[in-house]
Amino acid sequence: MARRYMAGQSSSTYGYTSGGYSGVGTNIIDKFPFASDTNATDVGDLTVARGYMAGQSSSTYGYTSGGVGTNIIDKFPFASDTNATDVGDLTVARYGPAGQSSSTYGYTSGGYSGGVSNIIDKFPFASDTNATDVGDLTVARRYMAGQQS
Repeated sequence: MARRYMAGQSSSTYGYTSGGYSGVGTNIIDKFPFASDTNATDVGDLTVARGYMAGQSSSTYGYTSGGVGTNIIDKFPFASDTNATDVGDLTVARYGPAGQSSSTYGYTSGGYSGGVSNIIDKFPFASDTNATDVGDLTVARRYMAGQQS
């Protein structure tokens, strides 16, 4: 299914896309191998269909945060093909944020929630808990690309 406005996640061996829009919001989690040139496969579902969200990756899990109409942080394992679980909430529901990852934390920055946002939220990979607001971008932004460390 063709989609747009998805989140992206990466394990050491696979790339993932989650959610997005195909006329309506979708909850699909797709997986494709880095070792071969082949099509992606549908390996699970997010807890809520949505688009315009951020993606983060730990060494063992993919995360999808925010999106149109939600502040949910979903988590899905790289070790098995299964559905995501809701593990926490962003401080504010917003869409169009960027996602970033360190080795220990996921970050969701910017986005749109009744206005363009400058919020930087942080959530730990070691526990399933809500994000905390840890700072502000220098300028409020939305529809940005994210980075992994």
